[in-house]
Amino acid sequence: MSDSARPVAGRLAARLVAVPAFGTVETRTAALRAAAHAAGALVAALPVADSLADPQELPAKSAVQGYFRVRTADLTAGQAARQAAEVIHRGLVDLRDTPLAGSDIARETAAMQQVVMDLAGDDTDLTDDGGEDVEPGADAKTDDPSVTPRRPEDMWLARWITGHHVHVLFNVYATFALRSASQALRDGDWPEAAALLARTTVYVQGFPAARAHAAALPAEHYANAVRPTMVPTVVPVPLSGSAHLEYRAYRKAVEELIDVLPEPVEELALHAPELAFAREALLEADLIEAERHVCLVEPVVGSARSLVQPPTTTDNAVSVLRAMRHTRAASIAPYVRFKDTLAEKLPDG
Repeated sequence: MSDSARPVAGRLAARLVAVPAFGTVETRTAALRAAAHAAGALVAALPVADSLADPQELPAKSAVQGYFRVRTADLTAGQAARQAAEVIHRGLVDLRDTPLAGSDIARETAAMQQVVMDLAGDDTDLTDDGGEDVEPGADAKTDDPSVTPRRPEDMWLARWITGHHVHVLFNVYATFALRSASQALRDGDWPEAAALLARTTVYVQGFPAARAHAAALPAEHYANAVRPTMVPTVVPVPLSGSAHLEYRAYRKAVEELIDVLPEPVEELALHAPELAFAREALLEADLIEAERHVCLVEPVVGSARSLVQPPTTTDNAVSVLRAMRHTRAASIAPYVRFKDTLAEKLPDG
């Protein structure tokens, strides 16, 4: 990130830290608006030359990428910074009006702040100088009372896409940090590995918060307007969460971490406690992510099967997610102190 943009990034990071997730509606909304303005200012401060001419012209690598308007490609550092800043800006603009629990707001903004710090550097000055900044684009008009507000239905569909963009952003940065942690372990740099695992944990805690953001819409609207857009003939194949390439890359990075650091927690804690507990915190956050996935899906799908399940299956979407949660709990049992003893007793397969 350029020297001229770093102070603007520092202001955004400071405003994200200052969001009172458990404050009054008025103070929270005002703080999110200020953070959104700062994110817009960061987008404006980054070189226009780093803008991708038309990201949607890039080939989608899966039906899920095509549906959610996500693309993956090799980017320069400047292009990556601009893409991340734009996602954060859109996320904050919508978050101002999103009915989320305080804990989700806190963790989503914390993960956004971690992205900003990863881009700008940990030595960036987190100072909110109160400078004037303006959100670019149409969102700047949303505070104008003469502008007709969006229909709730339009807001909900846009939120479904925007929340998933934030989720993908966290997936990508978590994967990068986790792979860097595994490389630090191979290099024998345990303090660096522990620090990178802590950074990854912030992103993983943001996963369910971003999912909650995306799913903050009425169940009826999801069933009647959103869900039908994720099956043929609107899309070529029924969409499945397992087809999210960015999340699959993160899951592979978790497996690589265990391969590099296979010692049980009781053994590792005796000679490298900081590393043992940093790994444990990450894996606990990963398990919570699976548990929250169950709880976030149930309000919008109820007892329905997933889009890829045949009508003859004896499972539904929620029961499959529960089984995935139990499998994950069993797999991390050697690496955490407080184990799910029931999950450990599950039969293999």
